[in-house]
Amino acid sequence: MSPTPYTWPHRRLRAMGCEMAIWLDVDTATAEAILPTAAQMFHGAEARLSRFRPTSELMQLNQRAGEWVAVSDELWGVVQEALHWAAVTEGLFDPTQLNALVGLGYDRSFEQLPMQSMTVPPAPRASQWAAVEMNPDGRAIRLPATIQLDLGGIAKGYTAQQVADFLRPWGPALVNAGGDVTATAAPQGWAGWPVGLAKPLGLVVAEDVPGTVWLVEATLATSGTDYRRWQHNGRTVHHIIDPRTGTAAETDLLTVAVLGRTASEAEAWATAALVAGRTAAQQYLRAQGLAAVLWDVKGERIVL
Repeated sequence: MSPTPYTWPHRRLRAMGCEMAIWLDVDTATAEAILPTAAQMFHGAEARLSRFRPTSELMQLNQRAGEWVAVSDELWGVVQEALHWAAVTEGLFDPTQLNALVGLGYDRSFEQLPMQSMTVPPAPRASQWAAVEMNPDGRAIRLPATIQLDLGGIAKGYTAQQVADFLRPWGPALVNAGGDVTATAAPQGWAGWPVGLAKPLGLVVAEDVPGTVWLVEATLATSGTDYRRWQHNGRTVHHIIDPRTGTAAETDLLTVAVLGRTASEAEAWATAALVAGRTAAQQYLRAQGLAAVLWDVKGERIVL
């Protein structure tokens, strides 16, 4: 058991297109024994769920749209979570937007993406998440022939939750999956895991307003348009798709950080709130009883 954040045993790795980190409040020997397994859970999830790997299970499912496809328990679980939160958010979070992303030029991992692209985006079509069919008896999924899944952030959050749950019996744990942070119990002697809140990338404000959240048995997930941006057909676009238009969301919010009871809940509502925009986002999040920090395009911070 370690007394400060700086000495808690941890492991850093890169997986699922992000920098990951795992901390444990346990003795060094225990950490060294279990951290490699926790790290491998992220690598395994990337191999199965990445849209940037043609051989991944996700892309094999996408390539067989229109057919019933038996899938692994992991892919089944992530798709089930994604469709659940699509329903709860009334489609503002929508996992069926891969074609729209590719149409905007986001067809490879972001670090390989040219900052200027010229492609013909697909014609916008109504959201089809509700048309995805799930057969629990055979653990099989059938996608409509016209869509492909992008599980993106929810796959990352789902995996982070799985890693946190795996570590829970050993002691307090914190899993940082590319800035979305999932915690189990608080470290001994602490109110929770100290997690910093950052301003949106490149935002200049008159006052310094960082803060700390003491995270316990919850996830803090952030969605934003401040980082993954590029030029497409002469205009600036980003990776957050508005399912109502089938293109990059035109929103008056830069980032939304949501404190959720689970990683999937926090991930879905952070994206849904960003798409909804400042006024509607506050209504949705208050109705759900979710704490959040929103930054708008004018540099104003809204705390719920």
